[in-house]
Amino acid sequence: MDNVTELHNIEGLKGKNVVILFGKTRAGKSTFINDAYGKKVFKSTRSLTSDTNEISYVNRPIRVDSQDVFLVDTIGLGGSGDDHDRASFALKWLRILHPGKNRKSPLKPTVKGILYFIDIADAAIGQENIRNLEMFKALVGEEVLESVAFVTTKWVAGEERNTRKRHENNFAGWAEKIRRDFPGASILRLDDNTGRLDEEDLNKLSSAERTKKEREYHDNAMRVLRQLLTKTATQPILAQREMYEGGKGMKAGQTTLGKTSIKHLSEDIKRSDEKTIIQQLRRAIQRIKNTVMTKAFFPTR
Repeated sequence: MDNVTELHNIEGLKGKNVVILFGKTRAGKSTFINDAYGKKVFKSTRSLTSDTNEISYVNRPIRVDSQDVFLVDTIGLGGSGDDHDRASFALKWLRILHPGKNRKSPLKPTVKGILYFIDIADAAIGQENIRNLEMFKALVGEEVLESVAFVTTKWVAGEERNTRKRHENNFAGWAEKIRRDFPGASILRLDDNTGRLDEEDLNKLSSAERTKKEREYHDNAMRVLRQLLTKTATQPILAQREMYEGGKGMKAGQTTLGKTSIKHLSEDIKRSDEKTIIQQLRRAIQRIKNTVMTKAFFPTR
């Protein structure tokens, strides 16, 4: 994966136009970046586990009209690895967004837009998806929702009528949920008109046919980025603002993201009757509650 750098702190991209990609594991975040760049920048997956195990950005910006934009790929929500649990997700993002020693400088928005990816085949807005959306909202807040776009992916071509009908029904359910809980955010259809072929089907095409398809996917990705950037964020996202205002002794559990993560973990404790799992969940809660962010993320040497 050339030109990819792990994002340790948002200050490393200060003054840049940053777009962050969120979403459930396998929703199409890494594929979107590959489409936008017109080449394989990130490894994408068809497995049930995520291949994205760190929060990284492409250090060569992509040109969107007159703007140079840095795309940040994130760990998928709901993945199976150690880095995908809610405590790790919360602490990773709090570390990345922490102002560090730059607290005296005015806080300006570095994140100009946020994309949240939804696999349109995912019909059930059940507990996992609801929790993912709660974590997402606890991270970004309400003030920047006009700079958030929910992107539905993996649409089939129109001639596949039965599958297409299911996708339209799923879209209606998601759209209702998003309009209610994320007022001001947009909901977009990626590859809606062209449909989306998986890698196996792409390999069956002739070279010319594959090139044409890949060009379509590139154009679709760029269309989403252009629409997102018509309303760039004028304020920092919630977690970044909370830590800037919270002082040096602020703990992770005092942020909205930390509180939401603790809430989910506490719910899991009530549902579990496995002693080992309960102990793990309790340790995760204490980890969030007791982490003093300045000491944990920026230790004094």
